[in-house]
Amino acid sequence: MRIADCTAGSYLECVVQTEAHGLCLAAEHALEVIVNEQPVMRLVCTPSGLDELVIGRLLTEGLIGSAEDIRELYICPEGHTCRVWLREGLKLEPSAERAAEIGTCCTDNRTLALRRAEELKRVELLRWDAEWLKQLAARLGEGEALYRQTHAVHACYLGREGELLCVREDIGRHNALDKAVGYAALHGVRTESCYLFTTGRMPADMVVKAVRAGIPLLASKTYPTDQGLTIARRAGLTLATVERSGRVTVWTDGEGEK
Repeated sequence: MRIADCTAGSYLECVVQTEAHGLCLAAEHALEVIVNEQPVMRLVCTPSGLDELVIGRLLTEGLIGSAEDIRELYICPEGHTCRVWLREGLKLEPSAERAAEIGTCCTDNRTLALRRAEELKRVELLRWDAEWLKQLAARLGEGEALYRQTHAVHACYLGREGELLCVREDIGRHNALDKAVGYAALHGVRTESCYLFTTGRMPADMVVKAVRAGIPLLASKTYPTDQGLTIARRAGLTLATVERSGRVTVWTDGEGEK
């Protein structure tokens, strides 16, 4: 895969200084993604890690199976347009029929075209330790420089066997998760051995993203929704919440219902 990220040599502001109260605000950035010359999505995001965001979003939307499906990715200098060329053609259809499935997105993201819906594949079972999640929960805020400045973004932590691989922030929890998935794809990290810890809630669409990325464990400081739990059980995804007390609540463990 060839990546031509023209924003790499420039500086896109993620933080905007405002005269009101002398405080900093998170920047909202618009990005249009065009795949094989067809507009596929418009994203509202934080203007950093755009290559990770696009690759992760293509994976979690089921548009590609792996980063190897991408032949070339180009991001314009202003960071407002990303063009992706896949190694094979992509048959897409308008997304209007599935509009209800993306209703919980917390930013103004728009999916313009997608593949015909396919049944989710089950993820591989992960043998994990509750201490791994407790360690991540205890570190919430450490790697979140943007949150400390703006108090207006979500974060997603990618871990593996107790090791923190990366922390990604964005104004949307979906985008933060996509960036973490994109990081794994770009660095050749095998997702079946990883887990995600999000600072946002775990409804159906977040669960689907984790499953499509091949991540076997999704955790948060919040609870899942009923539909999120139903899909996780069906796909063999482990869902867990780390309470403020440090107690780990396992909603489904990838093997059976809780």
